Amino acid sequence: MIAPNTGFPPGTILNGQLFAADDVAPPGAIVTQAQADLTAAYLVAQAATSPTPVIISADLGGRTLGPGIYTSTSTMLLQSGDLTLDAGQSPCASDAVWIFQVGSALTSVGGAGGNVILINGAKADHVFWQVGSSATIGDGTSFKGTVMALTSITMGSGAKAEGRMLARNGAVTLTSTNILTKP
Repeated sequence: MIAPNTGFPPGTILNGQLFAADDVAPPGAIVTQAQADLTAAYLVAQAATSPTPVIISADLGGRTLGPGIYTSTSTMLLQSGDLTLDAGQSPCASDAVWIFQVGSALTSVGGAGGNVILINGAKADHVFWQVGSSATIGDGTSFKGTVMALTSITMGSGAKAEGRMLARNGAVTLTSTNILTKP
């Protein structure tokens, strides 16, 4: 289904559907429910406290992190190397979960650093990025996880993500070179 005022076409949707809030019900109802579900998920991720959140420095680049909750009251960056998420540090790798609570902006630079790498059974559908303002997934970035941004998300040229890009109050901006893969 192609909906008005969504930017499609010229974009292409494969193996999926597009719904907009101004569609005639039930699609409009589907969008309303999806927005409510996003808000609920965002608030759960924002309030998560178990296990105890680890306060982390702004740049996650070059680090390897086990499952857990990682929080910053300001920005989070992926710029000085790739971020590796290692499920091998979990008693049951298939249940390993990461929640990143970002106080304001999330930015990855891509290219030589800024990618998210999953190892030892880590799964993209178990990685959540709760972003207090906007997220920028940089040019050429290979990103993993569900981004839930309060404002907006921009994916740079050639950026690809295994996950979802969800904005509560603004737009998700993609280029014709982006690839999003459902985890």
